[in-house]
Amino acid sequence: MKPKILLFLLIIPIVLSANIKLQEHPRLLLTHADVQDIKQNLNDAPLFFASYKMVKDEIDDILNLSMDVPMPKDAGGGYTHERHKQNYKEMMNAGALYQISGEEKYAIFVREMLKKYAEMYPGLPLHPVTRSNYRGKIFWQGLNESVWLVYAAQAYDCIYDFLTIEEREYIENRLFYPIAEFLTKDNLSTFNRIHNHGTWAVVAVGMIGYAMGNKDLIDKSLYGFYKNGQGGYLAQINQLFSPDGYFTEGPYYQRYALHPFITFARTIDNNQPELDIFGYKDGVLLKAVASQLQLADSNGLFFYLNDALEKTWHSEELVYALDIAYSKNPDGYKSFLSIAKEQDRVILTGDGMKVARAINNKEDNTFRSRSVLLKDGAKGDEGAVAILRAENEDETIVVFKYTSHGLSHGHFDKLSISFYDQGNNILQDYGAVRFLNIEQKNGGHYLPENDSFAKQTVAHNTIVIDKQSHYNGDINISENFSPKHLFFIQKENMVAAAAEDSTAYPGIKLNRKVAIVEDSNFECPVLIDIFTVSGKSEHTLDLPFYFKGQLIGANFTYKRHLDSQQVFGDENGYQHLWLEAEGKSDLPVSSLTFLNGNRFYSLTTNVTPETELFLTRIGANDPNFNLRNDQMYMLRDHNKSERTYVTILEPHGEFNPIKEYTVSSYPKIKNIEIVDNKRDSSTLILNLTSGGSVKIEIGNRKDSM
Repeated sequence: MKPKILLFLLIIPIVLSANIKLQEHPRLLLTHADVQDIKQNLNDAPLFFASYKMVKDEIDDILNLSMDVPMPKDAGGGYTHERHKQNYKEMMNAGALYQISGEEKYAIFVREMLKKYAEMYPGLPLHPVTRSNYRGKIFWQGLNESVWLVYAAQAYDCIYDFLTIEEREYIENRLFYPIAEFLTKDNLSTFNRIHNHGTWAVVAVGMIGYAMGNKDLIDKSLYGFYKNGQGGYLAQINQLFSPDGYFTEGPYYQRYALHPFITFARTIDNNQPELDIFGYKDGVLLKAVASQLQLADSNGLFFYLNDALEKTWHSEELVYALDIAYSKNPDGYKSFLSIAKEQDRVILTGDGMKVARAINNKEDNTFRSRSVLLKDGAKGDEGAVAILRAENEDETIVVFKYTSHGLSHGHFDKLSISFYDQGNNILQDYGAVRFLNIEQKNGGHYLPENDSFAKQTVAHNTIVIDKQSHYNGDINISENFSPKHLFFIQKENMVAAAAEDSTAYPGIKLNRKVAIVEDSNFECPVLIDIFTVSGKSEHTLDLPFYFKGQLIGANFTYKRHLDSQQVFGDENGYQHLWLEAEGKSDLPVSSLTFLNGNRFYSLTTNVTPETELFLTRIGANDPNFNLRNDQMYMLRDHNKSERTYVTILEPHGEFNPIKEYTVSSYPKIKNIEIVDNKRDSSTLILNLTSGGSVKIEIGNRKDSM
């Protein structure tokens, strides 16, 4: 597998003229032309008017309260942290209200708050909370400082012409220029870093640069501190997004990063359309919005890949992204309008007005999720995420992750899978150990168990060899490699993907083929999972499955540890697992059945009499109760140089507690035969309890099923 090389692509700056000529104010997301259009059509776009009224009612109530700009003291979740967050949102909203309504009370509110910050900021030391290596002044983390400036720049832009020259000079010289210097010169490594922290920093500096008409700040934002293209906004686009629009840190941080990427693109486009920023890198920013929507289950919940928490396409970032993307390409993204209707709000700009007007004119199409391959890496050659969807009402989904590491938020989880059905997560990826904005939990920051468990290989549905995480848990090694994509195919009654890796464990090749198959012998689409391990020396192989649901039964005998708890291992995530039961099977397959919602699910895997079967639960060595107590089922084989695991996840039956009936609570698969297994194709025979059998062919061949 070829090493991953960080690319520093040559960016030829399109230099701004010495006397920069920009639009009149406002000119960032909301423009002067937008304001005129909104005023004329406010009553003809009900969703826009409702969004406007919601913001107006909120800010009108706030105007009756005393203004508070407290001395920074608390971490995330604490009063001062949350107050400063509310302040920047209130300023931005009040600025938009001033432009749309013309009422000076909103401009006065923004002016007075900015003056309070300008009075305080020059004397601020670094934030007293020292949990981050990138400390801010207003916030405990410099990242939040950038977010503050993105919002504050929009507020300032909206009231710019309301202010006197003296007021502008006071606010700019005591507040905006010092923050810009703090984010650039004082935190140069972050400003030029290719990472979502760097993204927010360059966008913050660029937004205030456009608001103030400062060419130097705009150039630094676009091309990096040294203006040589090795940092800055364009470098962030080049290196963080694949040609398919997949963000290398995963869908959770793609959602977060879309806000600065899309809002700044709109700002650039409003002021320098000649840069064609939405066409840059073959339109990758708009592709990123489209790919973000595909990285979600049927409820709009984004898949838990890498560090991830619960977020959906109803999140604020996606309101901005969808409104702006639709406005730029209404013919290509009409289906976005159906999600905008679900969001039930629009942004208070010309883009939001276009969306609201289109919805009112009934121009929307229904958004449809689909099976899709999203390649990773700046050139699209660093693995991929394969999203396999059955063509059924239950929205059966398999997510197959074989991407690059994903920078600092990545996990050691090569060739991992997760499974969704009926809107429920059935085989889970844990995500992150973090309680965002809960002060008692490390100020809302990542917790120690995020590193010691959630990032480790054993926390994922993928192979673990000799109880060691991939690349020995070393990000400096993992960042250099990615799995090799083999195939992604869609045929009648099947969608499948395959990948291989030979770098996670030296001398060992991992090959995984995953498919969703629809067959008349099964009442629901089934997951076919073929995982082959091959090497020259013998090893211990562990294959975990983190299932969600109530254990119903198994076809093997197990011993339950009833009166004592035993830790499952010493390190690499195993130390956080309680061993609850263990057993072996005298049958050619092991089968575990559990209930999720009203449906049964059975995991059936080929085994030998020596295969050890474990039931474990997360939560050991967790003194502060930071971990969820979720279940895991593991297969273990000792002294193996080669092994092919074939696992069938079969949804079946129904449990109805209201009407008191149960149907088909047992799996249909009796045995699994491996007829043929090559690098890019496999043939199986599934023998059924009914006496029949099903032949499954998966591969990159024309004659495969």
